Order: sequence, then structure tokens, then C-alpha cells
Amino acid sequence: MTMSDRELVELFHDVARISHQREVRSSDALSHGSGQTRCLLTLSGLGPVSQRRLAAILGIRSASLSELLGKMEARGWITRTPHPEDGRTYVVALTEEGKAEAMRRRSAGDGASGELLAALTEDQREQFGEILAAIKRHYQELDRHDA
Repeated sequence: MTMSDRELVELFHDVARISHQREVRSSDALSHGSGQTRCLLTLSGLGPVSQRRLAAILGIRSASLSELLGKMEARGWITRTPHPEDGRTYVVALTEEGKAEAMRRRSAGDGASGELLAALTEDQREQFGEILAAIKRHYQELDRHDA
């Protein structure tokens, strides 16, 4: 059965949400400060991004994100610099310390991630990786045009 674009995207979001919930439940390291973990891992995957876009990706209010980023900035994990073209927002980027913390937290969640990928054959895993990489490149290109 062929799925519509909307159905595929909804399925992708459902799987991502369920996977994230399982990771949070299965790891004390991830459940502690899970908002910060989500933000660290998202920034690790995206690279520098506008604060407005980050709020949309994380699905949280701008005020909540500002509070979260303030805590992360105080820990030295991120920097916020004025957006070069939109003075109403900031560009958020991981520092070297933030990259190291994201890697540490990603490692802590590897058990749950392995559970997610256990459903795939080696060929399917390779295809999945190629598909996700293509989607990531597409969004990065869109971000470059939006910046």
C-alpha cells in the first residue's frame, strides 16, 4: 500500500516520539534534564540554527526555549549570537563543551537506539541512513537559503 507524503511524515514523527519516550524511560542520564538532552542532540544534528526554528523543531514555546537555552548557556554548552538578517532572533550553536556533552548523552542512549534499529536488516539500516542523510541535507540547504 502506498502512503501519502502526509502519512509518511506522521509515521516518522510517531516513531521519533515513541523512540524518544523509550530512551527517556530507559536511561537516567537522559531523563535528567531531558529538555536539555533533546536540545543538545537536536543542535548536534542540525548545527547552528535560529532560535525561532529550534523552538519549532522542538515543539516548545519561545519563552520556554529561552529559559532552557539560558541554563545551557550558563553551563557553557551553547552560544547565542544575533541573527545576521533577523534582529528579532538569535543563532544558537553548540560550543566544544556542548558537543562533548551531546556525545556523552548520545552514548548513554545508545542502548535504546539499538532497540529501535534492531527491527531492521543490515540493508534496511543502510537505506534508512541514506534516507535520513538526504532529508538532513535538504533541511540544511533550506536553512542556508532562509539565513
